[in-house]
Amino acid sequence: MAPKSSSKLTPMMQQWQAAKSAHPDALLFFRMGDFYELFGNDAVVAARALELTLTSRDKNKEDGLPMAGVPHHAAQGYLTRLLELGYKVAVCDQVEDPKKAKGIVKRAVTRVVTPGVVLEESVLDPSVNNYLCAVWPGLEGYGVIHTDVTTGSLRGTVAVGLSALLSELGRLEPAEVLLPPESEAEITAAIERFGGVVTHLSVDNFNPGQALAKSEKDAPKLIRCALGAVGSYLHLTRPVGQVPLMPLEHYSLDEHLMLEETAFRNLEVVRTLMGGRRKGSLLGLLDKSVTAMGARQLRRWLQYPLRRKAEINERLDAVSELKEDAIVRDELRSSLSEVYDIERLGGRVVAGVASPKDLCNLRSSLSRLGTLKTSLSELQAAQLTQLAERLDPLSDLQTLLENTLCDAPAQSAQEGRLIRSGFDAKVDELSGLADTGKDWILQYEAAQRERSTIASLKVRFNRVFGYFIEVTRANLHLVPDDYIRKQTISTGERFYTIELKEYETKVLSAEERRIQRETELFEALRDQLKEHASRILRSAGRVADLDVLCALAEVAHRYGYVRPHLFDDRRINLKNSRHPVVEQSMGAGEFVPNDLRLDDEHGWLHLITGPNMAGKSTVMRQVAVTVLMAQIGSFVAADEAEIGLVDRIFTRVGATDDLSRGQSTFMVEMSEAAFILSHATQHSLIILDEIGRGTSTFDGLSIAWAVAEYVHDHLGARTLFATHYHELTELARSKESVRNCHVAVREWNDEVVFLRKLQPGATNRSYGIQVGRLAGLPESVIVRAKEVLAQLEQSDVAQPRVSSEEQGVAPQLGLFAPEVVPQCSELEGAVARVDVTRTTPLEALRLIDRWQKKLKQ
Repeated sequence: MAPKSSSKLTPMMQQWQAAKSAHPDALLFFRMGDFYELFGNDAVVAARALELTLTSRDKNKEDGLPMAGVPHHAAQGYLTRLLELGYKVAVCDQVEDPKKAKGIVKRAVTRVVTPGVVLEESVLDPSVNNYLCAVWPGLEGYGVIHTDVTTGSLRGTVAVGLSALLSELGRLEPAEVLLPPESEAEITAAIERFGGVVTHLSVDNFNPGQALAKSEKDAPKLIRCALGAVGSYLHLTRPVGQVPLMPLEHYSLDEHLMLEETAFRNLEVVRTLMGGRRKGSLLGLLDKSVTAMGARQLRRWLQYPLRRKAEINERLDAVSELKEDAIVRDELRSSLSEVYDIERLGGRVVAGVASPKDLCNLRSSLSRLGTLKTSLSELQAAQLTQLAERLDPLSDLQTLLENTLCDAPAQSAQEGRLIRSGFDAKVDELSGLADTGKDWILQYEAAQRERSTIASLKVRFNRVFGYFIEVTRANLHLVPDDYIRKQTISTGERFYTIELKEYETKVLSAEERRIQRETELFEALRDQLKEHASRILRSAGRVADLDVLCALAEVAHRYGYVRPHLFDDRRINLKNSRHPVVEQSMGAGEFVPNDLRLDDEHGWLHLITGPNMAGKSTVMRQVAVTVLMAQIGSFVAADEAEIGLVDRIFTRVGATDDLSRGQSTFMVEMSEAAFILSHATQHSLIILDEIGRGTSTFDGLSIAWAVAEYVHDHLGARTLFATHYHELTELARSKESVRNCHVAVREWNDEVVFLRKLQPGATNRSYGIQVGRLAGLPESVIVRAKEVLAQLEQSDVAQPRVSSEEQGVAPQLGLFAPEVVPQCSELEGAVARVDVTRTTPLEALRLIDRWQKKLKQ
């Protein structure tokens, strides 16, 4: 509900209406004295979301304007809750001192807080980047820009094809994505799946002409269009104060090992499949960082693993040296642990919102950079020596902060007590007046006690009444005649004198002038630091890199990981490989390691058979996780590891019904398989788990067989293919690079024991009934299942007959008893003509399928 006519509004409400018209899609926090007020529909929405009391500005009218408010000192908490609920909030502040205002106080929207444009610490997860993305479609693909306004990072790429775009968004999980109107529904659906907010901007905002810096002008037009949207949006949301952005970094997705969206999720790289928790993910295991910057950088390394062998080896050299030199590693980690988040502190400086506490933390952090640089200079690895050379200790800024800021500044610039004594003569003079004023008050209080003979008399101060003399009720008869009554309280009276009032004016004037002067100096200090923002952010990046390298070295040392050896061919040879996350979730020595050789000699397409729960999925995932770890520059969970560099990792490891998109389990399975077959190369790693299980046996086996053949004949990609279709193992006879292996089990007293060991050769049993018993199926079901299995294995027709308990009673057809089909000489002849020595299992299945259809006819 909004006012009907601006002509009937008060001047203040006209201000509100103008601000609201400029930001119709945001809740408007309108500053009125000590409160932020919301009006109209904003008030209704906020009252419901924040559990506020909803009132009316015109209480005497039935159609009064709804109104709700929050105290300005508590506004941040309410902003946080609204952001978590996905709302945008426009903050309209008083932009002049009410005491100096001529007429109505000027107000203006100073910022619009959105999920992707937020600098408030209380809203942010320190270990995760808060990305704002923009996407612009074109004939060559999609221009993608992502920025974190809290750190200044600005990166752009071109995603070729919708699937590449969705994978990129899935990796980044941006808080907010800027899209042009009428974008594909698949993009919006993908963003909503990971909890992002979609903001549609008009096409005019995607203007490539906004690029100014050389790095931006040289970028492809698709990227510059997306960059234009980011620039427009930041100007809209931060009309007052800059947003700190570094020069654009243009990257190519082909430079990195790419994990498709499903692979990134299925391998539990940054969160678990169940519950979406960080603990239990690969990131949760590897993150031994001691700074917020390092935690965010490690996440980025996992999102964008490397493909160039030289770059990876440089990281591995650094991790190796830090792993071996425990003394230096501990020194570095100790110094790093005392460094605050200078990346986000620098961002707050540039945005003009850094508090005295922020600058105090920045000063403390900068004092550790010199120590880090000295410790690094003792090391030999190329990446570590480069870090030592490039790490700017920012000693000049540390000195500036040390000389300007006092040791324990106030929480807010408006409180004063910010500037170090001796830095500014004017501040020292005004502080002296305030300090001597305290002594004068004590002397004045003592004199008044003596004069009035009131021993309990006190001289006090508060912000509402200023200085006053407080006398208890029992002593009111002793009050001197020149005392002027100021206030009656429950315990007595408050007075003032002309002398006290004059001194109050003098002291408060000095205090006010001191605070004003200190605020000016503090803002000047912030402006000086702002000029060096790029230096601060670059040093923050160096610290983040060092923290990640130390963290990976700590992990390697703590868990006994080894350095992987990298090659350009298609090998993946692992000795005593373990799944790093599963291993740590088990007791010491409980995880069963496995050897694996994927190469030209030992085959690069392995068909893995074995029962459910035997460990097939774990083996396959640990291979993919090992490759991923190696290509971020980490040591790996194995005794030995030789890895040919991988360009992409694909997984097809289980599907759930996607009812929201109208896709069944089998449709999802086939879509993922089709994507893999269309995009994998001979340098890819493919993990396939139970292809074809979502349909009938013959259809599923046929599809699985054809997929395996296609991977072998056309892709040549390293592939681990787990299956319950034991007929597939026949492929090893006809396909040169196919090998069979199985996860071993043993039977003991009609029970199955999982050995978790990968062994060469196929198995022809799935042990499904034994697994069913372990899962808790009723014993009667287990007994009947064994009977049916025996009949199926012995019968010419694969259908169960009546149970043993029903034998001896009147003949009765079993539920699945076959119909009697007349003899057909044509079919008999067809069967007789089949040469079983030359017929493949797949061809035999097709013949059987054809004969069955004829019988049904």
